[in-house]
Amino acid sequence: MPAADKVLLAQAWVELMVVEMRLRTWPFPRVQQRAARMLRSPVPGALSSSDWPAIRHYQRIVGLASRYHLFPMTCLRQTLTLQALLGKQGIPSDLRIGTRKEEGQLRAHAWLEVTGRPLQNRSGEVERFTILAPMDIER
Repeated sequence: MPAADKVLLAQAWVELMVVEMRLRTWPFPRVQQRAARMLRSPVPGALSSSDWPAIRHYQRIVGLASRYHLFPMTCLRQTLTLQALLGKQGIPSDLRIGTRKEEGQLRAHAWLEVTGRPLQNRSGEVERFTILAPMDIER
């Protein structure tokens, strides 16, 4: 693994821990607002196709960090972490939380959308969820 990826992996691991601690101690809207406010000066104009490999790379690194974490890292924790890391790169994203009923139980899933495209969408998974009303977050 290149040195830059090791640094990014360490940053993702630490950010996952920060998100975990915030979720345990802060109200959720405050946690979400903090992740959304990490956005540095946005990338000028629309994202181009050349930006997507970097976005996917960040997504893979967060997934790797979550697999080797002290705590189980749910989709919500991973999503908030990815939102913060992308925001630091000037890439805006929107948190989505959806629900569905499966085998008589309520299921929930969190994911990010970048320019309206869902990330963390294995096999069209997010389409099976009804998106909860978005919270207005001031960035």
